[in-house]
Amino acid sequence: MYDLAIVGGGPAGLTAAIYGQRYGLKTVVLASQVGGLLVENPLIENYPGFRSVAGPELAQAMHGHATGLGAEVRAERVVGLRKKGRSFIVRTELGQVEAKAVVLSHGLRRRKLGVKGEERFLGKGVSYCATCDAPFFRGKKVAVVGGGNSAALASLILSEFASKVFIIYRRDRFFRMQPYYLQKIEGTGKIKPLFKEEIEELLGGDRLEAVKLKTGKELKVDGLFVEIGFQPDIPFETELKFARDGRGFLKVDPGMRTSEPGVFAAGDITTGSDYFWQIATAVAEGAIAARSAYDYLLRG
Repeated sequence: MYDLAIVGGGPAGLTAAIYGQRYGLKTVVLASQVGGLLVENPLIENYPGFRSVAGPELAQAMHGHATGLGAEVRAERVVGLRKKGRSFIVRTELGQVEAKAVVLSHGLRRRKLGVKGEERFLGKGVSYCATCDAPFFRGKKVAVVGGGNSAALASLILSEFASKVFIIYRRDRFFRMQPYYLQKIEGTGKIKPLFKEEIEELLGGDRLEAVKLKTGKELKVDGLFVEIGFQPDIPFETELKFARDGRGFLKVDPGMRTSEPGVFAAGDITTGSDYFWQIATAVAEGAIAARSAYDYLLRG
């Protein structure tokens, strides 16, 4: 029996594990990808104390901190959560654990385009991770869909390998992109924004060869990177009825308590940071969630 089971191994989950152990709670972290989206981020320049740090390096440091304090971290995908009396059963692909309290910190799922050819060319030109796949497109033409900071970062990563990078965006200018990224994009000489354009279909034979735009144009590219945001899905079966907002995010109070007693939530999946998805906000929520779990267990 664990005191605290944490679902998700990103910054929020690992921070909750650190604080859980410091509060003397027997803690386990269950995550399909330890480090979460941190491991896909090659460079982080807005985390306090680090002018720049590689995502995998920061993830490894957080993981080492948590395990060094005694937290158990398992690379196991969670497939179910249910209540058992006053405790909870968290089921994974490899087994199950029982815990007196739970912190949900599983983050978000990448949003897909939903256009014809997207599934067909997945892994054959279509990607959702520039950090993972950019080296495969050395000297080739690629496109990025999106207009936020994630699209900007993907474009900059790709510009180090590809001969040309197009950014396809449905609006007439970048509203949500930080000026810092805009300046870097303009300075590359290899990135070209295509405003007021949307993708209708992906074309090709064995691999992606072009994207058909709703304006009727065809853009010849070897790769397409989708960066259009995330969805707040709960990626496991559960009988618990969590209160959510209109967009599907888990509602939490200032103590990161969900509508289910004994279940707390932290990080991007919650309403806790007003949708400000940053590592700094995630670790803050993780710390608060662990403190609230400790208080809950203390009260019995």
